[in-house]
This record gives sequence, C-alpha cells and structure tokens, in this order.
Amino acid sequence: MWTALTWPVLRDPDIACQVESLRTDTLRFLLLITSLGLLGWHIASTDQAPPEALVYHWEVVVVAASGLGMTSALLGRRSRLAVWCFLGTSVLSITAATWIFSAPTVVALYPLLTLVAVVLLDPLAGVVVSAGCVALLIALRVVGVFVFLPPERIWETACVSGVTVAVAWTLGRNLVIAVEWSLSSYASAARSADEAQRHRAELVQALKQLDAAYYRLERANAALGMAWKAAEAAERAKSEFVTNISHELRTPLNLIMGFSETILMSPESYDVPLPAVYRGDLNAVYRSAQHLLTLTNDVIDLARVGIGRLALAREPVDLAHLINDACSLVGEYVATKNLWLRIEQPPGIPPLLVDRLRIRQVLLNLVTNAVRFTECGGITVSTTLESDSVVVRVADTGCGIAPDDQQKVFDEFYHAAPADKPSDPWRGMGYGLGLPISKRLIELHGGTIGVESTPGVGTTFWFTLPLSTDGEAAQPNSWRSAGLPTVVQSHGRVAVVVGVDQRFADFLQRHLRATHVITTSDLSCAVDAAIEHRASAIIADPETIGDVDVGTLPVPICLAPLPHSQRVTARLGVTAYLTKPVTRTDLQNTLRQLERPVHRVLVVDDDPRFLRLMVRMLKSVSESGSFEILRACNGQEALEQMGEARPDLVLLDLVMPEGGGLEVIATMRQSLDLASVPVVIVSAQDQLDRHVRFDGSLSIKKPEGFGLEELLRTIDAVLGNLEPPQRYLHETG
Repeated sequence: MWTALTWPVLRDPDIACQVESLRTDTLRFLLLITSLGLLGWHIASTDQAPPEALVYHWEVVVVAASGLGMTSALLGRRSRLAVWCFLGTSVLSITAATWIFSAPTVVALYPLLTLVAVVLLDPLAGVVVSAGCVALLIALRVVGVFVFLPPERIWETACVSGVTVAVAWTLGRNLVIAVEWSLSSYASAARSADEAQRHRAELVQALKQLDAAYYRLERANAALGMAWKAAEAAERAKSEFVTNISHELRTPLNLIMGFSETILMSPESYDVPLPAVYRGDLNAVYRSAQHLLTLTNDVIDLARVGIGRLALAREPVDLAHLINDACSLVGEYVATKNLWLRIEQPPGIPPLLVDRLRIRQVLLNLVTNAVRFTECGGITVSTTLESDSVVVRVADTGCGIAPDDQQKVFDEFYHAAPADKPSDPWRGMGYGLGLPISKRLIELHGGTIGVESTPGVGTTFWFTLPLSTDGEAAQPNSWRSAGLPTVVQSHGRVAVVVGVDQRFADFLQRHLRATHVITTSDLSCAVDAAIEHRASAIIADPETIGDVDVGTLPVPICLAPLPHSQRVTARLGVTAYLTKPVTRTDLQNTLRQLERPVHRVLVVDDDPRFLRLMVRMLKSVSESGSFEILRACNGQEALEQMGEARPDLVLLDLVMPEGGGLEVIATMRQSLDLASVPVVIVSAQDQLDRHVRFDGSLSIKKPEGFGLEELLRTIDAVLGNLEPPQRYLHETG
C-alpha cells in the first residue's frame, strides 16, 4: 500500500529529476492560471459586491496573492516546498472565502487541491490533502464557524476528494510510467548514439587501415612485379647456365669418352697395337667418364626442368656385382695408401629393384670417404640379408668420428673434426655434400642410412635397401620380357612415344615416375606396341603422325608438342643434330641415314682437340676406305674451305668465334652450290636447351571415353602442374 501511494520509481535520480522538471513547469502554469482566475474573480466581485463586503473581499485577495507570491518565490529553488505552499495558500483562501461569504458551494474547490497534490507530489500527498480538508470542515462546523454548512456537503466533498485521489493516482501513475519509458528510450538512444559514434570511429580507423593496406598492397604488387622480373632474369640466367655447363662439361667429356672408345673399339685406326696392360686402365677411364656423363646429365636436367628432384630409373640389379664394380673404381686409390679392401657377400641375396647409378654413387661416396680417413688397416664392405631389407656396411679402421659430430655428418656443408684432432676440422673430415646426397638417394629408395663410430677404432656407415616383393625383380640377365622390365609388366605403367630420338626418350624415362617408355618410329608400330604391352597411352606429336584420325585408334593417345629431331632439324635446316658427347655409334648411324656416298667431310669446331677426335672417329667408322677430311676452326674459315672444295658432309659446331654455326648454315642455303650439302650439327648445346617453349595444344583421347573419377583425376593432374600465363601478373601488376 505504501509503495503504491509513494511511487518508488521516483527514487531513481534520473526519473526524479525529469519529474521534478515537469512539476515545476506544471506548477508555474498553474500559478499563472490561478493568478488570472483570482484577478478575474476580484474584478467581477468588486463590481457586484456591496460596499460593506469589499473589506472581506480584499482580505481574501491579499491572502491568496501573498500565498501565490511565496509559491512563486520558492518555485525556482524548492519545488516540493513551493507545491505545499501553493496547496496551503489555496486551502486557506478557499476556507476564508467560504467563511466570509458564507458560501457552502466554495468548498467544492477542495477536490481540485487533492488533484493538484497527487499530480505535483504523489498519491499519499493527495490523501493527506483530502483528509485534511474534510477534517478542517468538520472541525469548523463543530466549533460553530461553519454552522451554515450542511453535513451532506461535507460528505460530498469527502467522496469527491476520494474519487479525485483515485483518478489522479491513475493519471499520475501513467505520467510517471511515460516519463520512465521516455527516459529509458532516451538512455537507449544515448547508448545507441555512443555505440554509433564508437562504430564510426572504428569505421574511420578501419578506413585508415584499408588505405594503409591498399598502399601496402600496391607496394606488394610493385615488389611482386619486380620479383617476377627478377625471376625471369634468374630463369634466363639458369638457361644460360645450362647452356654454358653443357658446353664446358660435355666437350671435355666427349674427348675422354671419344678417344677411350675409339682406342678400345677400333685400335687398328692408330696403326699401333694397344698394350694389354693399358686396356684395363683405359676401360676404367671410359666407365668413369660414362658415370660422370650421367651425373652431368642429371645436373642439366634439374636445371632445365626446375623440378627440384632426382628421377630414379629402377631396374633389377645384382647387388654383389654393383659392389664389386664400385670397389674396382677405387681399387687403385686403396692400393696407393697400402690399405686392404675386403668384400663380404653372403650367397642368396636376390636382385634389388634400385637405380643402378644412384646406388653405385652412394657406394663410391662411402668407400672413398673410408679410404680418405684411414691411414692404416683397411676397409670392409659387407652385406647382410634381413627379413625385408638388405643392409650394406662400409667399415674402416680410421680415426673415427666424435660422438657430437655423428648426428651432423649428414647435414649439408657440415665439416666434422677428426676424433684424433678435434681442433682441426679441415684435416680429413671434409663432409660437404657427399653424405647428404647419399642420404637423400637412399631415402628415395625407401631405405635408411646411419653411422656408428668409435674414436680411435674406426667408423661404419650403413644403409638399407628394401627387398622387392611379389616377384618384382627377376634375374639380371632375364629381367626383360618382350622388351619390358618384369616390374613394369606386373605393376608399373607403360607409355609408347612416337617419333622422338633416344636422347629425349631417355629424358622421359628418367622423369616419368613408375613408367617405362617405349619408342617407336611411326603410329602403326606404336598402336601394336601399346596393345601388346597394355600401355596406358601413346604420346605423339601431331607433326609426326600427320592427318591420322586419332579418334579411331583403339588405344588412348596424348597429343602434345614434343622436341623430336624432325622439328629441330627442320627449323635449323640441317640433316641431323648430335649432342656432345658424340660416340662412334652416333656418328656411324648418322652417316648411314644420309643414304648417299660421302667422300669429303668438313669438320668445323673451335676446339682443335675435338677436331682431332672427330678425325679419329671418322677414320674408325669408314667402311670404304678413308674419308678426305677437311678442318676449320670457325665459321669464316669453314666457308672459305667450302668455296675451295665442295664437301659431301659438314659436321658443324654452333658456338664459334668469327661466325657461328647458324650463320654458316644461312650462308650455305643462299648459295646454289652449297644449298644441297647435308649439315649435321655437333654441339654441346642440347636441343632441349634451345627449345624450352613448345607451341601447340595438349589433348588426350580415349576410345571408350572417360569415367567421371578418371576425368576428375586427369583434370586435377593437369591443373596441379599447369602454371598461369605470365601476362596475368603483368596485367594485374
């Protein structure tokens, strides 16, 4: 009850402040209305009242005016007190007017004061004012002042006052609730405004950050464009590196291999018998040169295609034979240090499916390191057979490796200190790239490699190679059936390539994983080979197969621009293209392809040693007597030689001073006498280096169509290896 009569919500300072402001405005307006009403009553009463009543009339006016003046004075400072002052003045004025003029109807104004009390204060104040007015009327009538006031008028006033309190309470409550709602809305709006302002500040900050990010993006695009240009420059530098390394390595290798092969295969061309004691050493030189050539081709392949990996040419290999071969290459090195070299191989080790060259490279690295770091005693190469792998150990009796260095010897460019002289890291333990490369090669084969060493006693390097399963590896002398490895027949893929030379076929064989490559000369042979060997597809160049309708072929076919010899020779306008090192067999096959008699040969090369080698090779492959061989060291000299004596064949280098090979060819094609002379390019520049971009389209056709999963895998494989055009970056940059 008390809560309902006092409006607790007014205790809220914010709501109380707003209600107080409304009360002040309402009371100010009420004072104005009351003052105007008093003035009007005063004017009307003065004109109509008898003279003897004017004194009383002025008394009422003075009382009312004094109360209103006091209320007005308190209004700006003490609003609540001003309301009570107004109520008190009004009660006094109404009571005085009722008594002076003996007018019972004037008491009807009391309920209005109750309404004012409820609206301007609270319901409790209205109850107090209503009860006070009724009590005052009863008391004045009892004492005989209001004897003229009938009792029923008092009760009517009391009832009207009660009703007025109830109505005013209802209206006032709604007013307070409205104020509360408005304040809540205002507070919510204020919070929303603050939140909006905060968001606006965040938006401004975000815009600043976006501007900064856009600026950084522009700079990043500019840097990306510069990086792309740098990458293009690096690509050009890499291409130049490939070209230079081809020339710098292949030319001396050609001399080593060419002279060695000529001496071994055609000693009669020297007119002096080769001593038997030289033959073994020369054969070792020839085999080592072949090994070095293969490694050189790997380096060039990596630089050319940029794949960052080595390709494994797996084949069934007799491990015992491979170990003996590797040890024979270092036999003389072992003998010069008065060391022994033992090979311990148990019987029954089956052939392993490995890359012969890579495993021999690992063995050479380990055995050579062992010999290098051993001063007395020797080296033992042993093989043991375990459940699912073969373990090869290379043990020496050298100085050993310190325990702290044993876990680091497989790091690139790490040089460990000898265990006997830890302060001298460069004396013997020169581990740089040999062991890291060996580790990588063994891991590519699915094996592991490790080291065990005791300082002062010796070191043992070991590696494992997994055994072939499911009969994958057959005996080395019978591992090909119908021209295919057994492992390919049972598990691998076969691809038939049409119209490419053997060099590119070997390149594909090295870099197409788990795929055996078969080369054929024409499309009909390729179809027969694909059917016989259940090939995955035929790979052909549209230029080599002509206008054949590939949609009618019974096997899948992949059409792509390939660097076949016909394309290269046609573009250069020559008969053949030989890449150094050139062997007697290459030269002999080229002469047979000419299908015309050759008596006079002009050899053009800026290296006099290579000229001497070619002369020796031509003499060794001559079938009908000796050739008349002319020599020239540059393009200008070659043209002068051809002007004096027209040759039947020109063996021409491309890179020479005073006129390169391409200039010589252009001059010859403009001459009526020399235009028909066949030209064979003999250069250290590989044809793959000269044509790194191949124009054309890639298409794949399958007779029975593609299944959905097969189509998705094919598209995914193509997209995963297809780089976006370079112009995209230039356009967006």
